Amino acid sequence: MTFKTESLQNPANINGIWSAVLIEELWRLGVRHCCIAPGSRSAPLTFAVANHGKMTSHVHFDERGLGFFALGLAKATGQPVALVTTSGTAVANLYPAIIEAHQSGVSLVVLTADRPPELIDCGANQAIDQLGVFGAYTGARLDLPTPERAISLRWLLTSIDQSFARSCGQGLPFHINCMFREPLYPQQLEGAVLMDNAAYVSSVERWTVSQQPYTDYFLPELTRLPQGESWQNFVDGKGLIVVGRVPLCTDINAIIELSERLGWPLIVDVQSQLHGHPSVVKHADLLLASQSGESLFRQADQILQLGGYLTSKRLDQFISGHHWREYWMVDPAPRRVDTGQRQTVRLVGDIDQICHELIQSRLIKKSEPVTVNLQWSEQFHRLGELLSNRVKSHGSIPLSEQWLGATLGELLPADSSLFLGNSLPVRMVEIFSERHLPRVYTNRGVSGIDGLIATAAGCARGDQRPMVLLIGDISFLHDLNSLQLAKQSQTPLVIVLINNDGGGIFYVTTKGCTGDDEKVVKDFFVTPHGLTAQHGAAMFGIDYFAPVSADEFTGQFNEACGRKGCTIIEVMTPSGQGAKSIEQAVSMAREL
Repeated sequence: MTFKTESLQNPANINGIWSAVLIEELWRLGVRHCCIAPGSRSAPLTFAVANHGKMTSHVHFDERGLGFFALGLAKATGQPVALVTTSGTAVANLYPAIIEAHQSGVSLVVLTADRPPELIDCGANQAIDQLGVFGAYTGARLDLPTPERAISLRWLLTSIDQSFARSCGQGLPFHINCMFREPLYPQQLEGAVLMDNAAYVSSVERWTVSQQPYTDYFLPELTRLPQGESWQNFVDGKGLIVVGRVPLCTDINAIIELSERLGWPLIVDVQSQLHGHPSVVKHADLLLASQSGESLFRQADQILQLGGYLTSKRLDQFISGHHWREYWMVDPAPRRVDTGQRQTVRLVGDIDQICHELIQSRLIKKSEPVTVNLQWSEQFHRLGELLSNRVKSHGSIPLSEQWLGATLGELLPADSSLFLGNSLPVRMVEIFSERHLPRVYTNRGVSGIDGLIATAAGCARGDQRPMVLLIGDISFLHDLNSLQLAKQSQTPLVIVLINNDGGGIFYVTTKGCTGDDEKVVKDFFVTPHGLTAQHGAAMFGIDYFAPVSADEFTGQFNEACGRKGCTIIEVMTPSGQGAKSIEQAVSMAREL
């Protein structure tokens, strides 16, 4: 199917022509979804999306939630997702999602409508300086002039293609600022007479009858493996394989095989898609809190890290502080992910592809794991198993935060996904869960508490499978508007809300505060609110449950996972209980 050139013909105005060309070119570049917030200045873009015929559109009234929804949609589909907003503070409301997308390596195309130059900085309504508004958090920005026939469509198309390659082609957001003069709506003419659009469009006739982008950019492969001698020196001796955040499409079996070939213990993050797998070391974070566990870790001479943004502060601090003979890092994005500034080799590319190439390399193919490495690795597994038994024997209070962290993975339906909220929820699962979690989403690029409901809703829309969101009460309240997005889910979306009446994470971070300082912690950090989600769920027409027992929770959870749409299951827990559970687990680790 070729481009519908009738959308460029009379009586279309120049704003409509540029917008139609822009949206069509984004489609050809791989954009399949466009998220739109209503606005008048952005009308040319909105009509272009609505009339495109192939682009799937999503509409939401809150730009902040919309930005995070697009982020989740892009995470789940692996494709760039477009956003359309009007001018002014609507643009600024996208900033948190853009920052998270940049830090998470997610491609978004942000189309912001703008006033023309003569209406900027003169008191005109809804007009701000939008040029470069997202700072360093985009891979490229394209500041379009006000559309006019003196500017060829060839310039427009080639500018889009070049900037897209520099941003989305590198897994980064792309900002296109679109200045529009009136008229903004179709059928509104530019002047008293009809304009001849056919002659204007003829300059890109080849493009109008094709299905390809105007300019195809073929980006070079960045991955270049080190020389054989370098690899051989690296694999000799004791090493760790640490797996941080990796894409859901990663072949985790390649990581496991590489670990087995080298005889190196596999230390994984909850974002690794490997957490709880039988091949990994159990409770690695807690092991570092024990003297015996830390002594094992310190025997390592080298480390191979696959993916960054570790949840465990203990593990990150150990890696940053240890003196490595060699520290190799593999991640799809070229950005620096090295909090201790100790990396000696940085490989940029697909994690599973690099693992496959290392496995198939001549050196590792002929070698067998060194016996001493296997014995050392087995010590990790024995110690992890011992700690696991101790934690289990201590037990947990039913329906507590620890119970949820340990049990939720066991209750998940087959082929479902889990979105872990920031602060305590992600840490509870990281520390206490032992079930393999092969499909985990997070927003750990910046680890903010904003936009988590919206991001999970976007992931659910792109995933098209049951989605469970584990979220804290402050994060939930922060993104209440996005329940409108969650309500529209066509697949099961179960929000498990841990309500501990405030920011429970601060009981962890402020440990040691006593006397008058305890009141400061409660009033200025924990900030109890005394609210529940019941009336919020009713306002948005979402099913709501508040179980009082583990059996009741399990029944309601299973029921919610089996039906289309959103369900909120609110679990009330005592303030500070989660922090005490973590403290008890750390104490058990120290007794090893």
